[in-house]
Amino acid sequence: MDLVDLVAVATAFLTPPIAFLAALWARRSGRQSADATVVSGVNQAHGSVAAARVQTRGELKLRQQTALADTSAAFLRACDALARTVEQLPGLALEERHAQLTPHGMAVETTLGSLELLAPPELLRHAKALREYCRTLEKLALDRAVLRSAVRALEGGWCPFNAETCDHDHHGAAFVAWEFLLEWPEREDEERWRDRGLLEYCLQESRCMAEGEIAGVLAVVDRVPAAWSRMIGGPVRDPLMERFASLRAPFVEAARAAQSLVPPAEPDGLRTGVSDAVNVAAPSAVSRSSLSA
Repeated sequence: MDLVDLVAVATAFLTPPIAFLAALWARRSGRQSADATVVSGVNQAHGSVAAARVQTRGELKLRQQTALADTSAAFLRACDALARTVEQLPGLALEERHAQLTPHGMAVETTLGSLELLAPPELLRHAKALREYCRTLEKLALDRAVLRSAVRALEGGWCPFNAETCDHDHHGAAFVAWEFLLEWPEREDEERWRDRGLLEYCLQESRCMAEGEIAGVLAVVDRVPAAWSRMIGGPVRDPLMERFASLRAPFVEAARAAQSLVPPAEPDGLRTGVSDAVNVAAPSAVSRSSLSA
């Protein structure tokens, strides 16, 4: 057997093992590639889940902040509407005042209930303080309207020249009744009892008010509410509204601070900034107090 035959025989014996090893190697490489693909797919899936969770948390946070802005604005609007109504009541007819006032007090309570579910502690503290004062305003509003309406009417009945020296009966009665109303809470009980009849006479003699209005004034006079001086105020100051403004301002600041993480705008233009939600118009007395919205 020559060399050529030996090579042929050796090749014949070695071919199956080589083919087997090649197949085995190819199979192993395929498994490794498949495993790598699976691992890559798993990692990609985990990344997608994590990204979805982050996105979901972000969207939830945005929705919460948006809801907080909306409820804060609704509560502030309700408080401002109540304060404006309290300011306007003296100019309304006596029989209309209660009907105008009641819905606004209910709105304050309702909107605070929604805000309590979302507000952080600091914001909720200021909201409750403002709500409590709104309750005080509502409680004093009708008596305040009676007194302020009477004061305005009596001032309109003064002498157009010199109220203190005028000898016209109606003008003089209006001026005396006006003085009585402004000084009434400072008088002693004995003085009130002594001058009560004179006050009634002056109110009637002034011809400034109808009988129903005079009766309303005398009903308040007989009770002498503790908040008389704050209700009647003065030509420049309005203590009740000043106090409202002093409680409104920190609520607005706390609301803005609670909403500071919300993006300023959305592509559809429906929201230009959550902090803008609390920039609602304040009552006229609040505007005069130099406390901006």
